Amino acid sequence: MTTTAETPRELVERLFRVLPERDAEAFVALFAPEAVFEIPFVIPGFPSRFQGREEIRAHLERWWSPQRLSGVVIHGIHPTVYQTSDPETLWVENDVDLTRPGAERARVRTSVNVVRVHDGQVTLFRDYMDTNRVVAMVQQMNQV
Repeated sequence: MTTTAETPRELVERLFRVLPERDAEAFVALFAPEAVFEIPFVIPGFPSRFQGREEIRAHLERWWSPQRLSGVVIHGIHPTVYQTSDPETLWVENDVDLTRPGAERARVRTSVNVVRVHDGQVTLFRDYMDTNRVVAMVQQMNQV
């Protein structure tokens, strides 16, 4: 029996299916050992670049910690994946269906991502997130 390797697009789609769980281990399992995670519109006080699975995992564990995101319920993440002229590079518009403490359930555009896949692993994840919205949400949650 012949098995077909996962395409870069299929890997990116799987990556975004893992995200709602906020499981850093499961997320970085799809990354190459020396992958790079970048946040070009940096959140004040946070680094803009993480190198390697361990550093990426540590960052996500801090960011997704119950203390930071207490009460935020992720109902789903709805990515729209676009192919580029380079078959290993994709970009993704990312809508998140969530409920925050003291707020109505909403579906919001949280980021646009550039994802590069090589040999079946993510080698680059560039997260152009709406950092102003994230900072405002965290500040609002701290007031609730």
